[in-house]
Amino acid sequence: MTGRWDVLLHVTNMEEPAMANLSRTPVTLIGASRGLGRVLAETFHRLGAQVLVVARGQAGLDAVARDLPGVAVLACDASAADAPDRVFAIQAPRILILCGGAIPPCRPFPEVDWEAFSGNWNNDVRMSFHFLQAALKRPLPPGATVVTITSGAVRQGSPISGGYAGAKQMQIFMTGYAQKAADRTGLDLRFLSLAPARLMPQTDIGAAAVKGYAAFNGTSEAAFLEAMGPGQTPQQVADVLLDLIGEAPPGGNFIVSADGVAALS
Repeated sequence: MTGRWDVLLHVTNMEEPAMANLSRTPVTLIGASRGLGRVLAETFHRLGAQVLVVARGQAGLDAVARDLPGVAVLACDASAADAPDRVFAIQAPRILILCGGAIPPCRPFPEVDWEAFSGNWNNDVRMSFHFLQAALKRPLPPGATVVTITSGAVRQGSPISGGYAGAKQMQIFMTGYAQKAADRTGLDLRFLSLAPARLMPQTDIGAAAVKGYAAFNGTSEAAFLEAMGPGQTPQQVADVLLDLIGEAPPGGNFIVSADGVAALS
């Protein structure tokens, strides 16, 4: 697999990931008490990383601490301006994953007010804004990697999700801005983005979207999922993420589906 990321222009089939040597590597996961973030926490913990999980909800964090002995947790609103200072005071990560985000409104566009429409901008985008800037200004340790988890909604939009698709695209733009800033100032930092292509009903956001779209289309949730076709699982996303951390060139944007991973242009 060495070198394949810099020439990747089309879908590459899923492969069994190599077990990375992450023993004692500081890994910070923002928004990881549930859903995809929780699977990422489990994966890095299994590989021996020194994991810090940050999330708003104390109950979810308590479950992480109970189920994953040795994982540190921090209750924190990641969209707050002081969140990076609070997080980095506990751990200066070699790997920083931004995977938090608000559940979109899941209502048709005419029924969404501005507060609901802008929810993902005020949470997801603001979180990325603060942490990407802090990674550059602090800066993170030389050789550190920052990965922003986005969404396949950037390709086709999401008509019942308010400003969600636009927010996810803005996260991709900002991740690119951060890489350009690092390159211009000579910082040895790598910024990447990864978008799960399909809804993942195993996550809270995915389950809410399946329910919303089934109602929007006048069908059952089972029928909607069948029509959507096979999707990637959270564990497949985690496995691709490990490959990216190991091999992807700085500034890359990727999308992962049930068929594999591809460059996201």
